[in-house]
Amino acid sequence: MIVMKFGGSSVGDPGRIRHVASLVAAHEGPAVVVTSAMGGTTDTLLQAGRDAEAGRLESALAAVEGLKARHDAVTPDLPTRASTAHLLDALRDLLRGVALLREQTPRSRALLASFGERLAAPLVAWAIRDAGRASEAWDARGFVRTDASYEEALVEDPISRSATRAALLPAVEGGSVPVVTGFIGSTAAGQTTLLGRGGSDYSAALLGDWLDAEAVWIWTDVDGILSADPRIVPDARPLEQVGWREAAEMSYFGAKVVHPRTMLPLMGRGTPLVIRSTFHPDRPGTTIGDGASPAPFGVKTVTVSRGMALVTVEGRGLSGLRGAARRILGAAEASDVNVVMISQASSEQAVSLVVAASAAERLVQAVSASLELEIERGLVEPPRLESGIAVLSAVGEGMAGVPGTSARLFDAMGRMGVNVRAIAQGASERSISAAIGEGDAVRAVRGVHAAFGLTRSVDLVLLGHGRVAQALLPMIEETREELRRRRRLELRIVAVATSRRCVVDADGIEPASVVSRLEEGEDRPGDGALLDRVEAIRHGPVVLVDLTAANTTALHEAALDRGFHVATANKVPLTADLASYRRMADAIRRTGARYGYETTFGAGLPLLHALRELLTTGDRIEAIEGALSGTLGFLVTRLQDGLSVGDAVREAEAAGYTEPDPREDLSGRDVARKALIIGRAVGLALEPADVVCEPLLDDLDDGLEAAIARHGTALEARVREAGERGHVLRYVATIRPDTVSVGLREVPADDPIGQLRGPDNLLVFRTARYREYPLVVRGPGAGAQVTAAGVLGDVIRAASGDG
Repeated sequence: MIVMKFGGSSVGDPGRIRHVASLVAAHEGPAVVVTSAMGGTTDTLLQAGRDAEAGRLESALAAVEGLKARHDAVTPDLPTRASTAHLLDALRDLLRGVALLREQTPRSRALLASFGERLAAPLVAWAIRDAGRASEAWDARGFVRTDASYEEALVEDPISRSATRAALLPAVEGGSVPVVTGFIGSTAAGQTTLLGRGGSDYSAALLGDWLDAEAVWIWTDVDGILSADPRIVPDARPLEQVGWREAAEMSYFGAKVVHPRTMLPLMGRGTPLVIRSTFHPDRPGTTIGDGASPAPFGVKTVTVSRGMALVTVEGRGLSGLRGAARRILGAAEASDVNVVMISQASSEQAVSLVVAASAAERLVQAVSASLELEIERGLVEPPRLESGIAVLSAVGEGMAGVPGTSARLFDAMGRMGVNVRAIAQGASERSISAAIGEGDAVRAVRGVHAAFGLTRSVDLVLLGHGRVAQALLPMIEETREELRRRRRLELRIVAVATSRRCVVDADGIEPASVVSRLEEGEDRPGDGALLDRVEAIRHGPVVLVDLTAANTTALHEAALDRGFHVATANKVPLTADLASYRRMADAIRRTGARYGYETTFGAGLPLLHALRELLTTGDRIEAIEGALSGTLGFLVTRLQDGLSVGDAVREAEAAGYTEPDPREDLSGRDVARKALIIGRAVGLALEPADVVCEPLLDDLDDGLEAAIARHGTALEARVREAGERGHVLRYVATIRPDTVSVGLREVPADDPIGQLRGPDNLLVFRTARYREYPLVVRGPGAGAQVTAAGVLGDVIRAASGDG
C-alpha cells in the first residue's frame, strides 16, 4: 500500500485535480490519498473569519460565493455538488455566528479552517472515480483523535491507530481508494482540531504508519528536495536520497522540505518518505529514509533564512560572569523569543544570538533587564542590535569528519565578497551556519552552492565579437554536454559586449543567438556599470572572457577586484605599465581570482602551462627563445617560397592569421608584447620600453602599402641571400634574465627554429635542468580556432579552480 498526499498546488484547479486522479488511477497497487484544500482556500477562509469578526459579514459571505464557484467548476456530478452545497451552508452559518459575537476563538478558527480539506476531498474522490477507480471521501475527524489544543493539536496515537485501521482497511481491501482530509482531527467530544503547520503532510505520515504502508509519497509542486532555492540558484538540482537527520536539519534551516514532525511516525519503522512533483511525475523525486547518497564534499543543500536580526552581548566582565549564557538564553525564553542560532567567542567576552527580526527589540529589552546590574557597572555593554541579517546554512550528512569543510564554506563567501558576522556548528557536524547581511544572501548562496560542487554553473561575460569569438561560441555549445557529464560544469553566457553594444541577461544567452541579441541590445555602459549589472544577476563564479585587442586594462583590474576570474586572449592589459600589472597581480592575490592568459603568446600551445610547471618545481630559467608569431612565421616561409611581401601579407590576412591591424604584426610590437608577458611571468620587472624591438618592416606609421613599397624589395633580397648560405630568416624572441629582445634572425635551415614552416610557433626553454637538451614546445601559433580552443581551456581551468 502507498499513501499519497497531494498539496494545495496539486489540487489548485479542475485540470490539476483531474491530473491527480490520473496519477492515482495509474498506480496499480492499493492506495490511500490524503488531500489538502484547493490552493489558497485556507487563506480565503481565515480572511473571511477576520472579516466576520470585524463585522464585515457581507464581505465574508462574498468569499463563500467565490469558493462555491471555484469548487463547482471541478465537477458536473450532482451528488458531489450537493455535498459541497451542504458544507457551504454550514460555513455560512459559522461566519454568521462569528459576526454576531464579534469574536473568534481557537475552536471556531479550527472549525473554519477545516472546511478547505472537507470541500476538496469529495471532489478528488469524484475525479478518481471518473478516472476509472473506486473511491470515496473520508473525513479524518472520524478516526484521528487529538487533544483539545485546537490549532496545534497533539494526536492520541493508540486510539487513532485502531480507529483508522478499522475505518480504512476494509475500504482498501475492497478495492476502493479512500480520499482522506488532511490537516484535521477531532477531540473525544467531537470538536474539530488542526494538526498545525505541515498538518496534511503529518496526516499522511500518520496514516502511513498506522496502515503499515510500503511508502508515503508527498506530491507537491517541486521535483523533490533541491540543493538550493531555485529562485536563487536556477540550476539547483533535486537530491535523490536524503537521510532522516539530514532532512530534519534542512527543514530547520529553511529548505523547502517536509516539517520535521512529519518524519517522526515513519523513522522508527523505516518507511520511506518520497517527495515527488505532480507536474513532473516521471521524475523520481527525493527519497527520505535510512540511507543517504553521497554528495561532493559532503554538503547536499545550501539554505538561507531571511528576516533575521543579530543581538550581541559583549564586555570585559562577561567572561567572569557565571551563568551569563544561561541568563541571556533565559531572557529569550522569558520573552518568548525563539533563538535560531547562537555563537559565543572562545574568550567568552561576546555572545551573539540570531532571532527573527520581529522579536529582536523584545529580546534586547529582556536581556538588558536581566543584565541590568552588570551593564550599570560597565562590566557588560548594552545589547547591540543589527537588523537585516540572514542565516546561510550548508547541510549534509557527509560533512561529519571531513577536514576543510568550514574552510571551503568561508573561502567561497570571501570570494563572493560576503562578510560573516557570526558562525555556528553543531557537534553532529551535519550543518554549518553563518549570519550574514541580508543583502549578501543571494550572492552567498550561489557562491557556496558552486563551491561545494552542487552545481558548477559559471557565468561568462564575453568581450568582443571578432573571429576568435565567432570560433569560441560554437565550441561552448559543442562541449556543453561533455562538461556537464565529466566535470559537472555549466557555462552560461550572461553578457556580451562590444565597443558599442551590450546585452545582459540573467537567464543566459544561447551561443547561437549572440549576433541577433547584440543587434537588439543596448548601448554599452561604462566598465563599472557593466560589472555592476553582472554582479546583480550572477549565479556563481564569473569569468570575464576578453577576446578584443582594445585597452581593457582598467576593466581587468576592476573585474579582479570583484573576485571575477579573467580568461584573456588580449595582450594589452598584460603589457601595460608595470604599476598596472602589479595592481592586477595584487588583486589576484587579494581576491583569489584566477587569470588565464595562455593564448596571449603561442595561441593554443601550452606554453604558459609549461613555464609555470618549471617555475613551480624550482627550476631556474636561463633563456627562453623562439618564434612566437604565427603571422610572421607564415610570412617569412612564404617569402622563402618566392612570394612578394605584399602577396604574402594579403595571403596571411585572408587566412585569418594577422591581428586586426597587420601593422601590429609587421612592426614586431605583437611579438614584443608576447616577450614582455613571458618576461613578467618569469619574474622580471619590465616596463614595455625595456623590450628591444626590431620591426620586420620600417616606416609602418606611413601606411602598410607605403612601407611594403619602400622596404619590401630589401626584405625579399635578404631572404634570398640567407637561403644561398643554407640559412633562413625567422622572427625570434629572446628572454634572458638581463635582456628581452625581438627581431629578425638568420638561423641554419636545420635548426629547430629554422625548420618551422607556416604559422607554427616554437619555444625553446633552456633551464638549469634542461640545459644540454632544451625543452621544446611546437605547434600552431595562429588562427581563430586554436586561439578559441586555448581561451576555452582557460575558462574551464578558471571555472574548475585549476588555473
